[in-house]
Amino acid sequence: MIQTWCYFLGLGGNGGRDKWSFTEHRGPSICQCTGRYKDAPVIDRKLLRELVDELSHFGINMVVLDVLDALQYSSHPEISLEGAFTHEELRAELAYMREHGIEPIPKLNFSSCHDTWLKQYAWMKGTQTYYDVVRDLIDEVCEVFDRPRLFHLGMDEEDLPTHRKGMTIIRCDALWCHDLYFYMDCVQKNGARPWIWGDFYWAHPDVFKKKIPKECLISNWWYERLKTDETGAFLPKTEMDTYVALSELGYDQIPCTSTWCCHQNIAQTVLFFKEKGILDDPHLQGFMVAPWTGTVETSRYRLLDDAYRMMYAKKLLENR
Repeated sequence: MIQTWCYFLGLGGNGGRDKWSFTEHRGPSICQCTGRYKDAPVIDRKLLRELVDELSHFGINMVVLDVLDALQYSSHPEISLEGAFTHEELRAELAYMREHGIEPIPKLNFSSCHDTWLKQYAWMKGTQTYYDVVRDLIDEVCEVFDRPRLFHLGMDEEDLPTHRKGMTIIRCDALWCHDLYFYMDCVQKNGARPWIWGDFYWAHPDVFKKKIPKECLISNWWYERLKTDETGAFLPKTEMDTYVALSELGYDQIPCTSTWCCHQNIAQTVLFFKEKGILDDPHLQGFMVAPWTGTVETSRYRLLDDAYRMMYAKKLLENR
C-alpha cells in the first residue's frame, strides 16, 4: 500500500545551470531557464497558502520544498535573495502545512548543474570553505524545519551535456561520491535521512551499485511518454528501466513524475509499476509529482493540474 503522495514545490530562485559570474564585474550571470538571474524568490506567498489548502484535498501528504536561496540564512546571509523568508516566516508556512496533514521536507540541490543559488561558493568545490558553508546551510535548514525526517540533496544532471556553458565544473565519480558522502553525513547528524535524484544510475550503474548506500532514498525520474501511441506498449528506455533496477537492488525509492513534457506521464508511471509487478515492493515508498514552475499566480492552474493528475493516479491504484 503506497503511503506517500508527494508534491515538489519551488521556493528558491536560482537552481538553474548557469553559475555566478566572475568574468564580468556587472553582477550575476543570466539564468538559462528563465533568461535572467532571479533577484528575488519566485513565489507568491498568498498562492502558497491557497495551494496547500488544495493539496490536502488532492490527497497529497508530503511536500518537498526547494529552499535554495529563498531563506534568510543567519550563517551566510550573502546567499539569500532580497525578500527571502525569515526563519519565523518559513516556520509559519511549515506549521500551516502540518496543520493540513502535509509533511514538509527540505531540499538543497548540491549538484554542480543546479547550484547557482550558492553564488561564489559554487566555484569552490573541494575546498574547506565550500564544505564549511555546506555544513552550515544544512544545519540551519534542519533547525528551521525542526529536524525533518528526510532531507533532499538533489545531485541530478551533473554530467548533462546541456549545462556545459562557459566554465563548467563536473565532478567525476570519485569526487561526486566523496561529496555525496559528506552531504549525507551532515544530514544524518541532524537526524534526517538523505534523499537524492536517481539519474546518476543512467550512465554509471556499476558505480551506483557499488558506492551509493542503501541509506539514501532515491527518486529516479522520467517526464516524457512511457508508452507508444501505436501499440500501447511501454517504451524501452534506460530511464524507465532504472525504476525496475532500483527495486531489484533493494533501494527505497519515490519515483518522480511531471507534466513537464506530457500530461500522461503521471498516470503512465503508476501503470508502469503495476505492469512490472513492483507496486507491492516494500521499497516503493510512494510517488512524487514535480510541476517545475514557479509558485506564482500565472502558474496557478499548472500547479493545480499536476496535483489533480496525481490524485487521478492515486485513484488508479485504489481501484486496481
